[in-house]
Amino acid sequence: MGFMAVYFLLSFIGLGFGLYFLMEELNPQGEPLLLVNDFLLFWFLGEFILRFLMQNLPVTEIKPLLTKRISRNSIVHFLMAKSSYSFFNVLTPAAAIPFTLVCLSKTDYSATSLIAWLIAVIAMIYSINYLNIWIQKRYSSNLKAIIPFIVVCIALIALEYFKVFSISNLFGQFFDYILVYPVLAIIPIGLAVFSYFLTYKSIKDNLYLDAFLEAKESKVQTADLSWTSRFGDLSPFLQLDLKLIWRNKRTKNAVLLCLAFLAYGLFFYFTPKYNGTGMLVLVGIFITGIFIINFGQYIPAWDSSYFAFFKTRPISMVRYLQSKALLMYLSVVILTILSTFYVYFGWDKLYVNVACAIYNMGVNVPIILLFGAYNRKRIDLSEGNMMNYQGMGIAQWLVGIPLIGLPMIIWYAMKFLFDQGTANLVLIGIGVIGLLLHQVIIKGLAELYNEKHYAMLEGFKQKD
Repeated sequence: MGFMAVYFLLSFIGLGFGLYFLMEELNPQGEPLLLVNDFLLFWFLGEFILRFLMQNLPVTEIKPLLTKRISRNSIVHFLMAKSSYSFFNVLTPAAAIPFTLVCLSKTDYSATSLIAWLIAVIAMIYSINYLNIWIQKRYSSNLKAIIPFIVVCIALIALEYFKVFSISNLFGQFFDYILVYPVLAIIPIGLAVFSYFLTYKSIKDNLYLDAFLEAKESKVQTADLSWTSRFGDLSPFLQLDLKLIWRNKRTKNAVLLCLAFLAYGLFFYFTPKYNGTGMLVLVGIFITGIFIINFGQYIPAWDSSYFAFFKTRPISMVRYLQSKALLMYLSVVILTILSTFYVYFGWDKLYVNVACAIYNMGVNVPIILLFGAYNRKRIDLSEGNMMNYQGMGIAQWLVGIPLIGLPMIIWYAMKFLFDQGTANLVLIGIGVIGLLLHQVIIKGLAELYNEKHYAMLEGFKQKD
């Protein structure tokens, strides 16, 4: 994680120094700083979404503090201060400060105007930081409540896309005015202060041991999983996985993310320059295999709390792995069917997606299970935060290389040597071979799991 933090920090600093020249190249007739202002709204919106999905909320053990001679105001201010030092609050300033320095030497704007602009950008970052905490505290247990917000965002994006009304230009014009009237920077500062006290009041009002306990009676409903009986010996394992997904926040969020990733192709299919490139394979692998990537990479850590129990029972590791593979096969089939609407952009897009789906089942499923043998990190399913690093180890960082890089290289090489149709057929052929060798591969993986299971058990006992 430290390596990734340094990598992203240096990347954003590099972006800050190069952004002026990039904007200058994209639009030689425009002022680079004003062009950046036009995109600021999308930057802030993207950062908010990223924070909502990934940022850990500030946490401290309040039980002993509530019984000490410490005011509740001090406890809340301490929590808020912890959030102010989030790594997410560093990334945008890491790009904005070098960009401001370049603008100071390249433009006619005064130092006062540029400093006011920089302060306004940083104030917006902290506004997003505090509003993210407020929203997660209020709606993390009821994601349906944010549907109106999502609808409004989609509507604004649609108006922007069809050029009916441009809120991004309006937002950019405000930052243009800050360069002319630096005193306007007080508005983003006021927004940051308002969001701070809004979050402060919400946390303070719920700073009790039983603040979030619900007294209402809940009705337990069980899903009908009798259809799984057709899979014979694999049925109990499949039912266990389906119940695990349905009853835990983290696994349920993994499924919701899969559905969201169905729209991933829209970022590429609208751009003609990606036609016939390896990016089509990237999209196909992600759309049809996002469940494999998002859920499968934590196998068998999902079962870490009771994995030791498995080893005390007469349960075949072959059956265990076959059930995991079956679950991932089903996910690929479902996601492929749901993604057939991309035929609107051309049959070639659908063809690539189907080829990637077969490749995912025949090759990427075994790869995921192979890396699973080296999982040593415990996952506590009671922890429901979406950006929960439990279960994250070196295997999770390395597995992406063969999962995504290998099919892109194969496809692009075949397309370069022959044509796109041949490249698709090669991916399909490799996937079919993997499916035909399913039993042999699973048996080999089972031997590896049995060899590594003592290390797994030792790792799953460790609690962070």
